[in-house]
Amino acid sequence: VDGGTGFAKAAGNYAAAFAPTKKAQNAGFTQVIWTDAHEHQYIEESGTMNIMFRINDTLITPALSDSILSGITRDSILKLARNKGITVEERKVSVKEIFEAHSKGELKEAFGVGTAVTVNPINSITKGEHRIDIASVSDSYATLLKDSLQGMQYGRIADGFGWIKRA
Repeated sequence: VDGGTGFAKAAGNYAAAFAPTKKAQNAGFTQVIWTDAHEHQYIEESGTMNIMFRINDTLITPALSDSILSGITRDSILKLARNKGITVEERKVSVKEIFEAHSKGELKEAFGVGTAVTVNPINSITKGEHRIDIASVSDSYATLLKDSLQGMQYGRIADGFGWIKRA
């Protein structure tokens, strides 16, 4: 919530996610998507990950705030995307926008990004009685960006950013 510690990689932020995530899992879901604390209409994160959406060929992610973690994986994926010529928007993303983009056939992908998973595709989103299924696409940004980042991490791809340091 605004004024809280959502921007920090703090244990309390992760601990607070356990009960709602368990409740969601008991209802048959894998993970939760967090919305803003005031209006509950703007998407912020997915579980303990940052979240990204591909609408048409634009990669969209919620803009950083004091309730959204400025994750290193988020930053790396956005830099890689821009470097590959992908249009990136960091801005408010409403639940309504995502459901409307899906109904128009414009929502191509949704995925979480974070330290543990790097990039994890989201196959469906449910709000109340409304569920959207997100089919995988052959030109997946999630796959492209994950393969690029992990390729650098494992030395299969040259690091053009100066991220890899020898200890």
